[in-house]
Amino acid sequence: MADDRTITLGGQDFLIAPLTLGQMRQAGPAFTRIGIDSPEGMGAQTTILYLAMHAANPAITAADVDAIVGVTFPELKAAVEKVAKLMGVEMRTITPGEAPPALPAN
Repeated sequence: MADDRTITLGGQDFLIAPLTLGQMRQAGPAFTRIGIDSPEGMGAQTTILYLAMHAANPAITAADVDAIVGVTFPELKAAVEKVAKLMGVEMRTITPGEAPPALPAN
């Protein structure tokens, strides 16, 4: 069932949909915090996935997303990248030794 509007988490397929402008306001800052090396970075990823899954199915809650069992790191990465693509965000891998992109000051 995998396509541009489906992500796989814990071996299960979930629909995603384009975000509303209000959801994008939440998701945008989360993209600057993505990572697996901190609770904040993991939280940013689950926020992004929740928003896209909730846009496709309003019955899905943040707790539902947090409760998905068996999610692998490769699945998580692929799912976040698919949502980013849906939003028009360019995801790129930073080459070892390359400085990360500078973030705008708040």
